[in-house]
Amino acid sequence: MSYQFSNNESFVNPYTFVKGKNTVERSEKEQKAGTHTGVFTCLLYPKTPLLIPDASGKKEIPGRGTENVKHYSYPFFRLGKQPVIPGSSIRGPLRSVYEVLTDSCYSTARSEQYITARAKTPFLPGLLVNDQKKWELFSAKRYLLPIEEYGALPFPQGCTVKYSDVVQKYGNEVTFRGNERRIQNNNGQYISCFFVQSIYSQNEIPTLEHFSGRNTNSSGILKGYYCIGEYIHRKKYESIFVPKEQIEPDSPKLKQAFEQLKEIKRAYQDEKVNQKFTSSRQAGDNDQHGGYIQVDLKKFEEANVGVLPIWYKETGGQYYFSLANIGRFRYEKSVDDILGKGDNGRMSCSSLKKLCKTCSLFGMVGEEEGLGSRVRITDAVFEGVVPGNIPSYNLTELRTPHPSYLPFYALTDNYSLGYDAPQCNIRGRKFYWHFMPDYTKLNGLPFDKIDAKMEGIGGNQESFQFKVYFENLTKEQMAELGVLLCLGENKKDGKLCFKLGHGKPLGFGSTKIVVKSLEERSFDSASEQPRYYIITHTLGEKLEDWDLFKKTETYKTELNRMQAAVAGIKNVLSLDNFSDLRTNTKVIYPYVVDARLNQGRRLRRNDLASSKWFSKNWQLGQDQPYRTLPVSNNAVNKQKLPVVELQDDQGAQETGETADANTS
Repeated sequence: MSYQFSNNESFVNPYTFVKGKNTVERSEKEQKAGTHTGVFTCLLYPKTPLLIPDASGKKEIPGRGTENVKHYSYPFFRLGKQPVIPGSSIRGPLRSVYEVLTDSCYSTARSEQYITARAKTPFLPGLLVNDQKKWELFSAKRYLLPIEEYGALPFPQGCTVKYSDVVQKYGNEVTFRGNERRIQNNNGQYISCFFVQSIYSQNEIPTLEHFSGRNTNSSGILKGYYCIGEYIHRKKYESIFVPKEQIEPDSPKLKQAFEQLKEIKRAYQDEKVNQKFTSSRQAGDNDQHGGYIQVDLKKFEEANVGVLPIWYKETGGQYYFSLANIGRFRYEKSVDDILGKGDNGRMSCSSLKKLCKTCSLFGMVGEEEGLGSRVRITDAVFEGVVPGNIPSYNLTELRTPHPSYLPFYALTDNYSLGYDAPQCNIRGRKFYWHFMPDYTKLNGLPFDKIDAKMEGIGGNQESFQFKVYFENLTKEQMAELGVLLCLGENKKDGKLCFKLGHGKPLGFGSTKIVVKSLEERSFDSASEQPRYYIITHTLGEKLEDWDLFKKTETYKTELNRMQAAVAGIKNVLSLDNFSDLRTNTKVIYPYVVDARLNQGRRLRRNDLASSKWFSKNWQLGQDQPYRTLPVSNNAVNKQKLPVVELQDDQGAQETGETADANTS
């Protein structure tokens, strides 16, 4: 069987990115104190079902899940009996869109964050030597060590070992007899394979006298070091590394790469990153990951004499270390380096002395100081009669962001260097497309594929009402807030919408906001009895008809500027983008279909997993991917990506292999 790109079936990825400027304009806090205080009263219309789950009312789905993983059904969030959208669920999307419209900072970015990625080209076996705090890197020859718990068979006249007997011996010196054998790979080529024939003895105390280059013969009695990893599907062997020649003397590059390696190990032991991690993995447990607990990096770092088997690669004079042949590594550049530091950088604002437009309006929290928001958003309360039976929707498992997948998350001219490339940049801010959920598919999900059930409101004439209070805004800020709330079209059937709540990748949560009224508090200081009074502004479906934008040129200027900014991201805000897609194109995560002639043949585990699409798109050893995520302002027909088909080897044709890898 083989995987090929389809010529007939395509999809549109549920999310895209909006690229802004590479710099942020910041100004002093409170350029001049604003004088505008008041309240916008708004109506929110869910165009597709809005999912706002109440976690306190969740109920376990009977028969779905395991002892450690549960699946639940959720009611819609309520206060009393009335459905409610928390103000925070509205505030987040408003702020995100405002950041784009005003080219503000990336408020969620935090300093000293690093991106880890899985290697696309195999790393090389190596030995990092710590000799009296002098660090050196040696290349190594890898000898295969068959593991009984993995179901490995011994090589001719060779041995097998138990994983449980060697897992805690990572980095220990071992004396063994090695041998060489010529084997045929999947391409029909004969290659040399070095394997462990027998183990003679062990010395728990590392010595360094054999790091001289004399220990490079392929067979006979050798000294090497255990390199014991984690089980992956169909894995049969662990390794013993035998030193070859020195490739890097004591150098800051090695210590730098080692610091990256420590970060990698922490990622493997982070349950949010490594969903199969368990600190109590037992020998033979092939479905769990021990987080490389057997690798004692601290012991190596603090030792006077130590040897650490690692996998390495060198690119552009920089070293990267990994704990596996094709494992994770950490980029040298941090998020700070990618987004840019300093007054004009795109990192989140940290000082009141220099603030972007969004932080000036919505507030910020820095390391040592913060600024309160000038905008307060109330909960949105459902209007009208509460439906007696709010429909529930099946949800599939939603995916976590993977910024390490460069073809979708990065803009780079060198995929080998990835985020460390001089010209690498992030794609921008993430947005989910507006489209109708596939109710038929969701309702027909197999029971074992239902991740959750959630009540949803919307899709008819339902509305929620909420208020946006503002205080001491400038004319510019007040005008911008008005445009932001309704996205420049103040009507219920408007097409420019926000995304709220859960299930956004599945099409849920498209909402239209309409400004119902605008009241501004003013102060009369000229009368005999100074007093506050309320100004009720005249509104309309077109913002040009608002009296606010007719009064002064300042308002008109801001209206025109904001309208132009909204038009620039119309694609990601519009409900109409995918109304004319052909039936063989879906808005869905990348997927694989079974296109074999004989579909009755048994499928192996994960043969149709979505990971096969990503693997096909950017294959191991490939310099660059076949496809990259199209840019957000491309036309609809330019958003499509081909489905991957599982085909019979016989008659399978390479399709799409010459596609431009830089469609964006």
